[in-house]
Amino acid sequence: MGALRVHGDGESQRITPKAIGVLLELAREPGVTRMREELLQRVWAGRAGDGDVLTQAVKELRRVFGDDLTTPRFIETVPRLGYRLLASVEWDDSLLLTATAERDAPEVTFAPLPQVAGATPRAAGTGYWLVAACAALALVALVAVVHLWRGDGTATAAVTGAPLLLTAEPGAESTPRLTPDGSRLAYVALDPDSGRQRVQVRGVNASTTLLPSEGIGEESWPVWSADGAQLAFVRHEERRCSIVTVDALGGVERVRGRCAPGMFESFDWSPDGRSFAIASFDGPGTARLALRSVEGGEAQPFDYAFDTAEHDLAPHYSPDGRRIAFRRGLSPYCDLYVVAATGGEVRRLTHLAALIRGFDWMPDGSGLVFASNHAGSQALYRVDLADGRVSALGVTPAQMPDIAARGDALAYEVPRTRSIMQGLLLDTQERGTSELAPSTGSDSYAALSPDGSRIVFVSDRGGRPQLWLYEAATRQSNVLTHDDALFLYPQWSIDGRRLVVTRRRDGHGQLVEIDLDSQAQQVVSDPTIDVRFGTYAPRAGYLLIDRHTRTPRLLHVAQPHAPARLLRERVAAVEADAASGRIYYSRADGGGVRVLGEDEAQEPVLALVGNRFAWHVRNGALWYFDSVEENPDEILLRRRALAGGMDEIIWRTRDAIDHRSFDVSADARRLVLIRITRNDTDIGLLRFLRGQH
Repeated sequence: MGALRVHGDGESQRITPKAIGVLLELAREPGVTRMREELLQRVWAGRAGDGDVLTQAVKELRRVFGDDLTTPRFIETVPRLGYRLLASVEWDDSLLLTATAERDAPEVTFAPLPQVAGATPRAAGTGYWLVAACAALALVALVAVVHLWRGDGTATAAVTGAPLLLTAEPGAESTPRLTPDGSRLAYVALDPDSGRQRVQVRGVNASTTLLPSEGIGEESWPVWSADGAQLAFVRHEERRCSIVTVDALGGVERVRGRCAPGMFESFDWSPDGRSFAIASFDGPGTARLALRSVEGGEAQPFDYAFDTAEHDLAPHYSPDGRRIAFRRGLSPYCDLYVVAATGGEVRRLTHLAALIRGFDWMPDGSGLVFASNHAGSQALYRVDLADGRVSALGVTPAQMPDIAARGDALAYEVPRTRSIMQGLLLDTQERGTSELAPSTGSDSYAALSPDGSRIVFVSDRGGRPQLWLYEAATRQSNVLTHDDALFLYPQWSIDGRRLVVTRRRDGHGQLVEIDLDSQAQQVVSDPTIDVRFGTYAPRAGYLLIDRHTRTPRLLHVAQPHAPARLLRERVAAVEADAASGRIYYSRADGGGVRVLGEDEAQEPVLALVGNRFAWHVRNGALWYFDSVEENPDEILLRRRALAGGMDEIIWRTRDAIDHRSFDVSADARRLVLIRITRNDTDIGLLRFLRGQH
């Protein structure tokens, strides 16, 4: 095992990894005072105890550089604040730090290290630089937190040090956006004075925040101009959605165009400053990409291979402005695509069919960094543009990444949310909710048994998300699975003795059946079917929504692994009504909930629901959540009778609930839902050093 050393003027001295970590942090901003708390957080990840370890690391640096505390030439102590580097720094791309963990292990190449040019005769001519003689496992742990790889396998950047929390205020800070040089951060948070969500701006190395806008309406999705001088954002005000720009330091606002109210995700500003790329909802059907002129908000020609059965959202320009990456599909089944900025054919980059919570381009345009839960937890990944290879970056929990186009920083959300399972009795006048199966974890995807006495749900209360069973009579919860896969949409059999659940692993879905008496599990879907959703058919077999083909298909499988029979194309969700034996479904391209019949053209439409994935048929009625324009903050549970079409509001709430994760018992007496009780999401920052391209 070799040692880390500082070389200079013919001498070589050993140095510890933590001391190098401090030096790297100081070398990022020579001449700038770095606070003690920040250095402790960056180098020791907040696990340093008192500050004595930092003092000892600085003493070690002074020793190897021959520096003096009273007359410093390299590192100056700023009383009660921290330290600053006095020497100039040159980042030499010809010096690469190479570390090999074992003799036969693959070589790991990190970013170039700084040459520290001193002002003393001892340092003149040669200066000082850092190298690793050979293996340095401690340095690997310190420096190699994240690697952002090029397609040819060489590193374009390496993240150094521990993640730094930029925000930690009560409540949620969301959608971080770094200026192109990485010096400032824009994000959205609740403004306590106005009670509204507003765009806020702060320096990366400062905690003072600025509110650049006039603060009218609810603000979201900030975007920087290419020069970092202006901010664009979305404003919702009096049933209107607008794209607004303002000087980054505040000033006169300009409304640049209208956007679709309701479902809207991030947009982008072209590098040449002329266009906005947005998701357009100009008519019925699905969202598609569109370009709008910054000056007039007028539509610009953009003809590309749009799929009428899919939503295209969240466009992002590549750094050179020649391509647009976007997300195709509604959560939790999404993938990343890319298209030329002039339109044309699209190219699929990922094949995950998973929840994707944000993405951004690498500064050199060689790939994308995105957040996904396809491997279980919400984490950061990179996909290479050349070959579509996906690799984990080792940062979790994380979502909504944003990379400075010309800086050395990656900002992201650190999700800190909690969701609980609540029950509600619908046949009483007092319709108050109560928590079911309390724990310190988060619950999702709850489904009531036919008699309403049990609930199957997904929860991370055991450490990672698994399938659980709650018995109302005993108020006991038991885990049903022990798997590293992702579980979605559990469904009960008619007799309540079995259940099926969609299990996804490595981007492929299977339908798994569990016998509750024996706890036996079996995969009932064919390997050629990529299961997006599965449930029991009315009389025998299973109904599956398959995404193996270009469009989602509704299939019927008579028994496990039997050949599938195609029922319908372009299906979003399906449900079988045990009482009537009918099959109900919603189309992926809109059109409401329908009854499956002999002739698709003659199928009646029951209702136009707001979310084509969030509805149930129970006890002769269609149940779904909705909202009204007059009071968009209020969520309504509606019941629409299948016979006669009478529509009534059963329950209303202002709580934050998951529209897609609710269930109604077969007798329509009980409701179970998922409520979000806490959202203290913060914003984290990772620094990285650019390597050779």
